[in-house]
Amino acid sequence: LGDQKHPCSNHCMFCFIDQLPPGMRESLYFKDDDERLSFLFGNYITMTNIDDHELDRIIRRKVSPLFVSVQCTDPDMRVKLLRNPNAAKIMDNLRLLKANGIRFHAQMVLCPGWNDGEHLRRSIEDLMDIGFNSCSIVPVGLTKSRKGLARLEPVTKEKAGEIIDLVDEYGAKCLEKYGTRMFFCADEFYIKAERPLPDEEYY
Repeated sequence: LGDQKHPCSNHCMFCFIDQLPPGMRESLYFKDDDERLSFLFGNYITMTNIDDHELDRIIRRKVSPLFVSVQCTDPDMRVKLLRNPNAAKIMDNLRLLKANGIRFHAQMVLCPGWNDGEHLRRSIEDLMDIGFNSCSIVPVGLTKSRKGLARLEPVTKEKAGEIIDLVDEYGAKCLEKYGTRMFFCADEFYIKAERPLPDEEYY
């Protein structure tokens, strides 16, 4: 980058780096949240550490596409998930980027009891409204090294099936309207739900 990497300013309750065991190489514990790494390597960013000056630079330099960890579009719930008041501005930032020709791919880490159900439905509808390239829905990953962290439940077989059905409901609408499903569940959901993986044509 020729510059210092931009660190993450969040304290996400599902952060995988917080769940790493001790004693691994130091670089694994660095939390990056850098739009340049997003553009160059596809790293997902939350945009909570991007101010108006950085947004203007992204727009002027056409830094596109970006990969954005949306998690949830409801401002209050996103603040709870990321534990950062700046998380509430996600839709304003995405609309600004879209209006200025910046493309993006989205991701949502599904945490049962938090951003599933009606929150997931709202998030999908919000993202459909502004337009984007794709959105992956992935299950929260939990390790045995979660000491002192927020209590989170793993995705069950029933929950996995529920998520697949909801995502497919909207995917069918997007396919008819836009020619692409836009929303895709990670393979782990199908494995957990004991359902066959979609064929190539689905994607």
